[in-house]
Amino acid sequence: MKKILYSTITFIITFSNQSFADETSLYDFKWLDDGEKVYVIQNKEYIKSGRLGVDFSIIDSASSPFQDTTGFLGSITYYFNERWSLDLTYKQYSNQDSGDLNSLLNQIGNGIKPIIRKIDSAALIHLNWIPFYGKINTFNQIFFFDWGFGFGLGQYDTQGNWQTFDDADVGLVYEKSQDPGFNFRSYVKFYTGSDMTFGAEYNLSGVNTIKDPNGKEDILYLADILVTVGYIF
Repeated sequence: MKKILYSTITFIITFSNQSFADETSLYDFKWLDDGEKVYVIQNKEYIKSGRLGVDFSIIDSASSPFQDTTGFLGSITYYFNERWSLDLTYKQYSNQDSGDLNSLLNQIGNGIKPIIRKIDSAALIHLNWIPFYGKINTFNQIFFFDWGFGFGLGQYDTQGNWQTFDDADVGLVYEKSQDPGFNFRSYVKFYTGSDMTFGAEYNLSGVNTIKDPNGKEDILYLADILVTVGYIF
């Protein structure tokens, strides 16, 4: 019976993915023999407070049904403590006409075209909250991770064809502009013993830009999925 209880407790501790306790936490299970304690392994092995981090990401973006958009991201993050950080982020996008756009233009002729808005780049500042941390045990190695959220504001460089939309004799001609926008982010970051990090992230952005042939402004929403590698100094 004692072996069964011990195995059950070990399993629970080993595969618990999340904890809010600090590094001094001690759990005293009443059904263990007197004097037996269980310590919870924390990810405080990787202290972030007061440190700088850099991240580089590959972006797969869904900004328009008429564009195939990819890109990359670079950011610098300062950690005030284990729960809060501030980052400066730059995104650069690459846009290609999608198959849907080519099919549409071929079917309805050169005189008709959709309104298109491209996202070229974004410069943002985020305030990040990191409320969750945990671990994954792969039997021979433990991976520690953070799960955080951020909200950012910044400037987006865009291109649109609204000015020439009503001109039947002109094809897809784009005019550049700079537009304000915001960005929500949710990310998971894994830590290694060499201070390198690996992670995945989801972004939802809103850009106050032109979506109407008369020049009326509206919010253009786009979603990014990112794969990230970084380093904490």
